[in-house]
This record gives sequence, C-alpha cells and structure tokens, in this order.
Amino acid sequence: MRRAIAILLAGPLLALGGCASLSKSQCLASDWQTIGYRDGVSGTQSTALMRHQNACVKHGVVPDREAYLAGWRDGVAQYCQPANGFATGEAGNGFSNVCPPHLQDAFRAAYQDGRQLHLARSELNALHQGISQRESRLKEIKAELAETAGAMLDGSSTVADRAAMLVTAKDLAEEQGRLNAEIEELRADAAVQAERLEHLQQSLAYSH
Repeated sequence: MRRAIAILLAGPLLALGGCASLSKSQCLASDWQTIGYRDGVSGTQSTALMRHQNACVKHGVVPDREAYLAGWRDGVAQYCQPANGFATGEAGNGFSNVCPPHLQDAFRAAYQDGRQLHLARSELNALHQGISQRESRLKEIKAELAETAGAMLDGSSTVADRAAMLVTAKDLAEEQGRLNAEIEELRADAAVQAERLEHLQQSLAYSH
C-alpha cells in the first residue's frame, strides 16, 4: 500500500511531465524507455508519444518508439496494481483506462471501492460544511437581533422606525428558528453518514 501511495503522490508530477512538451535536453538525451516508464506509471496513455515526437522533431530527434513502449508497458504494470487503483479512487482522481486486459478488472474493482470511500467522505464533509455555514449565520443573526433591540430602545427612533425594526426582528427570529431546525437535521444526517463511512472503511479492501 505504501508503494501504491508513493506512485499516486508522484503521479501528478509525472503526468505533468507526460503532458508537457519535452525540453531540448530531454529530447537529446533520448532516454525513451525512461520517458515511457514515466508516462506509464502516471497512468498516461501511450499516445503521449505523439506529443513527445512533436516536441523533439524541431531538435532533430526522432523518438525510439519500441524503447518508449517497452518502458511504458513496465510503468503501466506498476500503475495498474489494485492497491494503486484503490488509492487513485480514494483520492478522487479520475479513472485512467490504460490497463491491459489481464490487469484491468482488478484495477477497476479496486478503483470503484476507493471511489466509494471518497464519495462517502465528500458527502460527510459537505454535511459538516452545511452545519458550519448555518452556525456562522446564527452568530450574525444574534448580533443583528441585539443591534435591533438596542435601536428600538433609542429614544430618537420614531414609531415608524420601531415598527420597521419589529418586522426585521420577527424575520430574523424566523430565520433563526429555521436554521436551528436545519442544523438539527444535518447533524442527524451527518451521524448516519459517519456510521456509513466507518462501515466502508472497515469493509473495503485496501483501506488500511
């Protein structure tokens, strides 16, 4: 699992290298097996070779297709391990359909398990965020109600002013009640989702 996580963490950097044009020095080095391995282990399609060719042709360098593909296949074999599929899905990364048939099913199944865990965590985080936002608004309402109450006691306020402030206070109180009810509901949903997440963590493969 640690090896898979290391591959996953390196993936974004490797992918950047695979998607970007190669530098002149990289083209002249002509280490096409290493370039292919780098692309494969990051889950990049072998069609990246065309981009490399376009980048290198202006430097008079033609890629070694066979060396590139040999490295790419070795890299893909590392990328397509089930533990890495799980880690990729758990991190919320997209599915890269590069695995050969004999590795694809296990990689996809592990990816879907990890994806389940990612979505469950995301849903729980969204519920907590919803609670936090409403609690923040409740603090604002409390301050607004206190300000309104103080203004109503101000001897300089007119009858019309106080009437308007009463309406404002009523609206704020209604919003306060609605938010409290929503927070209670969200907390109940979050408790259920937390239990579901714990169950997923205990039951899914590669989660430990």
